[in-house]
Amino acid sequence: MTLFKYKLLLIGILLLAGANSVWAQSSQVKTDDRAAQAIFEDANGYLGRRYQEFNKQNVAYDPKLEEQVKKEQLELAVKNAAILEARQPKGDDRYYLGLLYHLAGNGDAALATMQRFIKDNPDGEKAQAARNVVVLYSVKKDKLTDALATIEEYVHHQPQDADDRYRMEFLVADAFLRAKDYAQMVVHAEQMFTAAKTFSAAHNSNVSRRDEMLLKSSVLLADAYDKTGHKEKAISTIAELRRMSLELPSGTLYRFANLRLQTLSPDLDLQTIAEKESKPSAVTQLPEIVATEWIDQSPKKLSELRGQVVLLDFWAPWCGPCRYTFPKLTLWHQAYKDKGLVIIGLTKYFGHDDERDLTPKEELVYLRQFKKQNRLPYGFVVVDSDANNLNYGVFSIPMSFLIDRRGVVRFISAGANPAEIAELGRMIKKLIDEPAD
Repeated sequence: MTLFKYKLLLIGILLLAGANSVWAQSSQVKTDDRAAQAIFEDANGYLGRRYQEFNKQNVAYDPKLEEQVKKEQLELAVKNAAILEARQPKGDDRYYLGLLYHLAGNGDAALATMQRFIKDNPDGEKAQAARNVVVLYSVKKDKLTDALATIEEYVHHQPQDADDRYRMEFLVADAFLRAKDYAQMVVHAEQMFTAAKTFSAAHNSNVSRRDEMLLKSSVLLADAYDKTGHKEKAISTIAELRRMSLELPSGTLYRFANLRLQTLSPDLDLQTIAEKESKPSAVTQLPEIVATEWIDQSPKKLSELRGQVVLLDFWAPWCGPCRYTFPKLTLWHQAYKDKGLVIIGLTKYFGHDDERDLTPKEELVYLRQFKKQNRLPYGFVVVDSDANNLNYGVFSIPMSFLIDRRGVVRFISAGANPAEIAELGRMIKKLIDEPAD
């Protein structure tokens, strides 16, 4: 039976989609002596508590039950907001009332309450969080002037958070896009991209959020430049994303950047861009390989392979395009193994082969046989998690990362089309021919 495996879904103060609910208040509010924060957290944590109960009871997933629980949370938020409202709250209590209005989908009340809180309490973390809520509902109500003024206030107060700034700038940039005011769209998309890069530098381990922010902001900014007649700036923005994807590294961002560049300029020579990226000055610490088992390869850290050219090939035995690349990988191994090339195939336990379910022990036997049958001469890494895929931003396979003798990612190959494979082969030779520093 499939368990009722829900994630902990806390509302947070930066929810970008308000609930479409009918606001109602009970005419009689029961006395509640709890602190305002506790009353808010009671409603905010309702989903998490209920989902934990379902998981403990092995309740099968039911979309109707999920909808019911969300409805119950909204009703609890309405009830708890009425409790706080009856107190005629001031100070931090008003802030938590604003959050409850937000949780309940009462945008007008959330906006008015947070604006009043900020007026009386302009400094500090809660004021900055309240400004996020104000921007959200100001944009929803087409009050862009208020949203812009609130962002300006945010910039002149502390503390500041790159994720907060990104969200607010996204809301207004998207609003200007819908209004076809592309000049203003450029201004806020630039701030959005800057915030995404700041977040990336500080939170590189949060790969999914990092890549989402960089992708959305670069796309919006490139579109804004393109719509204002600055195609070269649009191309430069996506080229910067491509360069960053090598440094991070992120195979998904690299793949997307290539596709976007070809869309912006079909005649653009990606090889020329690759040559400009050919030898970055900065050497960043790459994520180490996570391994449960090594097959025909002694365990190695990437740091121990400095001085050699390393090709990390992400693959799976059920992946047809992956199998298409095997002959080339074998040829490159044979041609360059004595010149410093190390190929490592990275896969994971999937729990099955082509015909049946497998235990990890059985799957390891299967992988060894698979390697032998396909005459693959290079080593494999097998892991029991998605750690390597997440660390390298791999969400499609095959995907290969080519690392030079200094430990710098110089090329990412995404896919198995002939042109991609040929370019990977060219880059391998280029890196083999480069002298070690």
